[in-house]
Amino acid sequence: MTILVVDDIATNRKLLRVQLEAEGFVVVEAADGVEALQVLARESLDAIVSDILMPRMDGYRLCHEVRKNPLLGELRFILYSSTYTSPEDVRLSDTVGADQFIARPAPISVIMAALQIPAADRPPRSSDLPDDALIVQQYSAVLVAKLEDKNTKLQQALEMAQRAQDRIQELNVDLDRRVNERTAELAKTNAELTAALAEVKQLNGLLPICSYCKSIRDNKNYWDSVEHYITRHTNSNFSHGICPACYEKHVTPMLEKMDAELAAAAVRGKT
Repeated sequence: MTILVVDDIATNRKLLRVQLEAEGFVVVEAADGVEALQVLARESLDAIVSDILMPRMDGYRLCHEVRKNPLLGELRFILYSSTYTSPEDVRLSDTVGADQFIARPAPISVIMAALQIPAADRPPRSSDLPDDALIVQQYSAVLVAKLEDKNTKLQQALEMAQRAQDRIQELNVDLDRRVNERTAELAKTNAELTAALAEVKQLNGLLPICSYCKSIRDNKNYWDSVEHYITRHTNSNFSHGICPACYEKHVTPMLEKMDAELAAAAVRGKT
């Protein structure tokens, strides 16, 4: 059996083709109703499996054109769609003469069963088809329903987008507030750091020190000991000692002098 698969999406055609060929069918492809009619004009086929939503000519129109043609009217025709699935869509598929409507996706066994419908169970052919006015009426109703459904979904999408935009605006306002607060905190910290650096700079620079008592004059013109000045400005504590150089220069001579005096006193005591 040779099957014509009609679908404007190449991936869908390929998937159905692989499934049907695995069951022993010969498969021919077409991208829409117009191309399908061209294939039907030059090749002998046994059945058609067609999508509905396609450019140029959709599946409903293709089925109706096939049923009107006395040479093609006996072809088995299956409409296979994931878009047109409402009860009105199914009724229109019956009106245009489809053997069966199948909602996509479906197991290959369902499609094979539809391709093997007994002749007695198939719908009427060309001479018994309804007039074009009834088909146009149902077709228009289906299209209006689809348009309303798309408009509803579009409105929902717009509402969701508006809510998302409002949320983004709220987040931006909150972000601005946080940035302003953080900027103020940084400015305060920077001012404190600048003041601290000024004090450090004064410590590291030239400090007025008394040549005699070694007291330091602060920025308020008060004289203070080196230890007390540094403690107030750096929170440092002091422990006192003597460096080696000063020990040699001051302490050693003093100890030697004391030893000499003690030795002299001892001599005087003996005499």
